Amino acid sequence: MASAKILSYEQLKDEPKSLAKDYYINRLINEGNYTKDQIKALSKDVYRRAGLVQKSIDKILPPAPKPSPCRGVNAKNILDANITCQNMLGTISFGLKLNAKTRTDLAAKLAVSYPQKAQMLLDLNEENPALEFAKNGNTQNFMALFYAGNAAQTVKFFSAEFDADFMNKFYGEKGFTALLNDLVINKKYDSFRQNFLKIDENLTEKNDAFMLGINALTLDQDDMAFKFFSRAKATFERDWQRDNAAFWLYLISKDEAYLNELAKSGDVNIYSLYARDLANGEPFEVIVPRPAKEKPENFDVTDPLLWVKTAALAKDMNATEASRYAQRFYTKESVGAYAYFMQKAAGWSKHYFLMPQSLEIDDANVTRKSMIYALGRQESLFIPSVISTSYAIGMMQFMPFLANAIGKKELKIENFDQDDLFKPDIAFKFSNHHLNYLEKFLYHPLFIAYAYNGGIGFTKKLITREDMFKEGKYEPFLSMELVPVTETRNYGKKVLANYVIYSALMGSNIRISQLFESLTKPSLTDKFRTKE
Repeated sequence: MASAKILSYEQLKDEPKSLAKDYYINRLINEGNYTKDQIKALSKDVYRRAGLVQKSIDKILPPAPKPSPCRGVNAKNILDANITCQNMLGTISFGLKLNAKTRTDLAAKLAVSYPQKAQMLLDLNEENPALEFAKNGNTQNFMALFYAGNAAQTVKFFSAEFDADFMNKFYGEKGFTALLNDLVINKKYDSFRQNFLKIDENLTEKNDAFMLGINALTLDQDDMAFKFFSRAKATFERDWQRDNAAFWLYLISKDEAYLNELAKSGDVNIYSLYARDLANGEPFEVIVPRPAKEKPENFDVTDPLLWVKTAALAKDMNATEASRYAQRFYTKESVGAYAYFMQKAAGWSKHYFLMPQSLEIDDANVTRKSMIYALGRQESLFIPSVISTSYAIGMMQFMPFLANAIGKKELKIENFDQDDLFKPDIAFKFSNHHLNYLEKFLYHPLFIAYAYNGGIGFTKKLITREDMFKEGKYEPFLSMELVPVTETRNYGKKVLANYVIYSALMGSNIRISQLFESLTKPSLTDKFRTKE
């Protein structure tokens, strides 16, 4: 096996900003040799400031603490503080900690210089501050109050009825999308969510409109859901999202026109597959490249920094240039890069389903191979040297901590280094091994996909919820929209579509309708929901 690939400062300093460079900066800090000046220089090139590499840099170069001009000021002595601190600390969250008299006295002190802050404090003295903020059209304070109160206060203040004009204005408030997603996905504060039904669907668009449709479904308001899904379908830009909205329009209305529309969709997704299944439509035309040549010339497929530079070339290529450039990668080892550039050439309209061969999975059955291919296509398009925003590495996208646990402790590979995951055979070996573990508990490709992306603990918690994947109206489709992590929710759908295609390519006659039907039958899907 290769030795650890710890790149030095000299090797990294001239590389362009990228996730790959972040990854190697992080490895250098945690495993290599460097000076503080070198890390200071490299810190200017960090691609993703929210990532692990920034945390590692902060340990070497701690950010200077920001002095607080109001240190020591609290709810007991706020009236004795200077007016700058009184204004700075006079937030809704802080205001809720004060008694009514202190709020009134503080408002009097702020009235001349900060009249809006003073009014906010007085509104907190009302029986229901949320209604006061709504009456005044103050969406910012309304939002802040929602997050500032404890659970009992939130129920008390926000179970009220708010008028449509205010809700339409509130829709435009910063943070509304995050609030909407949280409340709907977790089915919280039903009374408050009833107010979301008043929002004019014509003001909404894309994901907001779609989630407002899901909100309406959870409140048994199918007619309102139909309006929001119609708006989502009209404003979504991506084919799979439009198909998702059209599918819900079909489920609600039972109008065969939507099903026929889906059956003619050119996008491979679980909804277009389901429509073709029900309508006995023709299977999708997919491309399975089968190159004979083993390796590309003068190209190391295991080098993440090289792939970053190579992928960047596609941005400025026209279709002819991308198609021509793709040919250099038409080999078994680099077929992922070939598909990447060919899809660029086709405007991402053609469907490449790669089936790389490896001794590590040659003996796997059709079900296992279909699962591995379905995951690999979604994770990396089988490009060996991909690094994700969370620093998952390689073709099958293992987090470094998991890669090291499997390589060193479980498989006991001598001289294992996490960069070995950039080698296709190793990536397949690890994926096959990890699936051995996941499939002890999960039997359905959708749930396996959730666990591969979000973890086995996340998946267990999800599917054992009382309201998830049970028999009921619009199930299992509604549960699939209520997966609490957006990335995992969409990942599961895409992997499931991949799985159906790969199963068909390998001779299985499994239909996606069968896979949907089994999702509400625990004995067919998982160990967590069935008794031992």
